[in-house]
Amino acid sequence: MKEVELSDEAHQALLRLAAARNLTPAELLAALLAGPPPPLTGDNVLFFLSGAEFTALADPTERYLALLAWVARNHAYDFADFISHQESGRRYLMLDHAEVNAVRAHNHARQLADTPYWAVLAIDDATKRRFVGRLLEFIGCHDETVAQAGRLLGLAEAATGGRRLSA
Repeated sequence: MKEVELSDEAHQALLRLAAARNLTPAELLAALLAGPPPPLTGDNVLFFLSGAEFTALADPTERYLALLAWVARNHAYDFADFISHQESGRRYLMLDHAEVNAVRAHNHARQLADTPYWAVLAIDDATKRRFVGRLLEFIGCHDETVAQAGRLLGLAEAATGGRRLSA
């Protein structure tokens, strides 16, 4: 294990940035130092979608949760960044524990495996399709990967509805 010496101010800034992204300081530094992902990084999603772990899941809800959890684990920095910029995220910051549990129950939220994130299941397929499409585009997936994910999740149309975000 190697050590790095930081000023108190730099250390506090690192802790704040890591907390905002739900990462440890070491994970945040590793993600920042790794640089931008290679252009075909999103195609790793195809390997997951065609793998035994994913194909063994018959239920579309379980597949949806598995895909989100995989992205959260394998693209931790990007996933945290994507989630932190969702409009709905801020409204939950002011809730106490009981209110959070009430919202979670109302939304039929389930925790993504091995992550601190929860997925809202009380949304329609079109909303899930848009969310997954935007997330996969954000991590660098190609249109074909996004469309394949939509089909495998039982979300009939391509996940972006044919409107790719431009970079």
